[in-house]
Amino acid sequence: MEHFDILRIRDRVYRILDEKADTFYLVEGDDTAAVIDTGAAFGSRIIPLLRELTPKPLILILTHVHYDHSFHMDEFKTVYMCHDELHMPGWFLHQMLMGKADRLCETHHIDTDYAIDLGNRVLEICKVPGHTPGSIAVFDQLDNLVFTGDAIGSGCGVWMQLPGSTSLTEYEISLSHFMKWLLNRTSSPEFWGGHCLQRWQSAKIPGDNPLSMGLLADLIDLVRGLIEGTIQGWQIDMAQEFRAGEAFNAAYGRAEITYNPDNL
Repeated sequence: MEHFDILRIRDRVYRILDEKADTFYLVEGDDTAAVIDTGAAFGSRIIPLLRELTPKPLILILTHVHYDHSFHMDEFKTVYMCHDELHMPGWFLHQMLMGKADRLCETHHIDTDYAIDLGNRVLEICKVPGHTPGSIAVFDQLDNLVFTGDAIGSGCGVWMQLPGSTSLTEYEISLSHFMKWLLNRTSSPEFWGGHCLQRWQSAKIPGDNPLSMGLLADLIDLVRGLIEGTIQGWQIDMAQEFRAGEAFNAAYGRAEITYNPDNL
């Protein structure tokens, strides 16, 4: 049985970390509890763990379908995700779903401004295409929390070099929309990403580099600078299965990105 590290971050809101540092969340309302992503605990099930935290009916919200966020989707009867994920190359989508592709036809499509009422707690959805074509963020109105999966990274950069990642031009539009969408709801949300330990793993920022509105603003400027040519990246060596073409890193302020220079 895999070990999980559980942290209560608010009343009825939990951060769960698996042994591979994948991070998922449980958010409980009066009627229903939402699980945001699943991690990838190979050889373990996560429902028994979740049942230690809540007796409420469970739904699953996937920020995107990469296997480290969706591996346990087959444990849930009700699954929400943005179906723009289906725009990823078929071979890569099947690789990421690890034999669970048949579940996609049973999922509920969600998009920007979709709201899920858990009972005196509403979760709002904002689509943030970039890392994947159907990446989403989830905003918890009650506690002013935003769960971002891998849409803006987790403090040590966002991967934009993968098969299915959008162009940087599309990503800049997406990030700017996400910023405006958030500001229409709150000025200072608390961000929780898909790999929470990465906030201490930045190659450029010593110590803690948490997700924040400031980091999001730096990421917008970084992507814009790469598109306009005012910021230059440097080539890195990555395993072939993790990239499509060459991979480069770039940084600006508190933001970092890995990208394909052929996909601006």
